[in-house]
Amino acid sequence: MTGRLIAEAGSLLDRRTSRRGLLARAVLAGSAMAVAPLRYLLRPGSAWAVIDPESCSGGLCTDGYSAFCCEINQGKNVCPPGTYVGGWWMCTHYTGTSLCAEEGVRYYLDCNHLPGTSADCRCANDTCAERRADCNVFRYGQCNTQIPGITPIACRVVVCQNPSTIEGFNCSASVAVDDNTCTHEWSCLAGAPVVTLPPVQQLPGGGGA
Repeated sequence: MTGRLIAEAGSLLDRRTSRRGLLARAVLAGSAMAVAPLRYLLRPGSAWAVIDPESCSGGLCTDGYSAFCCEINQGKNVCPPGTYVGGWWMCTHYTGTSLCAEEGVRYYLDCNHLPGTSADCRCANDTCAERRADCNVFRYGQCNTQIPGITPIACRVVVCQNPSTIEGFNCSASVAVDDNTCTHEWSCLAGAPVVTLPPVQQLPGGGGA
C-alpha cells in the first residue's frame, strides 16, 4: 500500500526535469511519505514542505538557531509581516567582513509571531542546509512588553546599533549575550543595509523600561 502511494505521489512531481532530478524527487517524495504521509497527501505543497528539523540528519537546520529574516523575506533584513520584535541579544566580538564589520559587534533581534498568527515549523527554504523558521518558542522579552505571551520565532534581524537606542523598536537596555552567533553568516547579509529604522510597523504602547 505504501509503495503504491509513493509511486502515485511521485507521478505528481514536475515532469520538466532530468532523469536524475526525477529520481531525486521520487526519493524525496518517499521520505515525505515516510515522515508524514497524511500531511503530504492531503495538504498542498511540495515534499520539502513536510521536512522539518527533526527530519534532518545534519545541516544548519539542526543547530537550534533561527534563520536570518533575509533568507525567508525576499532578501530583506527586516521582520516579515505578522511578526514583531520580541527581544534581542548581542555578539560582542564580530570579526567577519559582512554587516557590522566596522562596528565589531552585532545585535540580533528575534521576530516573534504576533499572537493568533499561524506558524509552521520548518527548515528555511525547505532545505536542511538552512536554519529553522517558526520553530523556536522563546522570548528574551526586552521589547514590546505590551504584547503578552511567547510565540514561535519566525527569524532574526541583524542591526549594528543597540536596539534600545533605536526609536520604534520599543526595547529596553537589558543585555543578553551569545558570542556563539558571532560566526553566523548568510549571503544576503553581505549587501544588507544597516537598519536604522524600525524593521516592523511601530506597535501601540511602550516597550521596556
